[in-house]
Amino acid sequence: MLDVSSDPWGAHASTYDRLFAPLTGYIGQSMLAMVDARLPSHARVLDIACGSGALFLPAVQRAQRRRHLGGKDFVTGCDYSSGMVELAREKAMKSVDPRAFECHVQDGQALEYADASYDAVFSCFGIFLFDDRQAGWREAARVLKPGGLFATTTWCSPERNEMFSAQSGPLMAALPRRLTEDMSPPGWIAVAESDSLRGEVARAGFQEVDVRELSTTFVIPNAKTAWQAMVDNPAGGALLKQCEAHELEAVEAAMLRSLHERSKGPDRPLVLEARCNVLVARKV
Repeated sequence: MLDVSSDPWGAHASTYDRLFAPLTGYIGQSMLAMVDARLPSHARVLDIACGSGALFLPAVQRAQRRRHLGGKDFVTGCDYSSGMVELAREKAMKSVDPRAFECHVQDGQALEYADASYDAVFSCFGIFLFDDRQAGWREAARVLKPGGLFATTTWCSPERNEMFSAQSGPLMAALPRRLTEDMSPPGWIAVAESDSLRGEVARAGFQEVDVRELSTTFVIPNAKTAWQAMVDNPAGGALLKQCEAHELEAVEAAMLRSLHERSKGPDRPLVLEARCNVLVARKV
């Protein structure tokens, strides 16, 4: 069993993949479709913060199709979570030729890959969460060949994103005041709007920066599943772990009431709109 303290996202990997893969997988495939016609022959592709494989798996499947036609396409995935890397690698091994990919444990803020070694770099809901986003953007630019393509996604702000507002609003209202009175917005909010995202990426050495908003529907089986995912999530769960037992019981009750109201019952699915920004750019 994975050590939660040393690899919290790895410990969360199976839950994340089970609940969120239908959503992030669709977005990953959409990202790939946005640049497919612009990728060169024999493309070498890197997926930074590959997670359980939302972008990595369709990219590897594309590479395999190209290799069947005589190409030499190859995909590298990396993530700082060994548990996520293990899951992504395992899923890829089941469906594609292992000669078409590799997957490593790497810190996306300080990659070990050589300069100008990839034709395209992706990060599907990865770099925008880094402690040092600027380092992540710079590393993506460093490992790209001149003229290479970069594509990434960020979530839109909770105010325009039902997937977050349905959970964050009620959660903040239910948490003990001692945990929320001095709380700052999460770092990724800084690039939740397209202009801010575009500016950060341009400053890292990219040009022809194009940002499109993508909207889709996200389904969680029921409110209890949504609550358990919040508890298990390394980001939100860290906050909940600061609650005393009686406080956590009160927060859970309030969250379930709110989610039941939205889903029209405890055994009904939560159907939520999810909005994200998809950015595509070229390295200068």
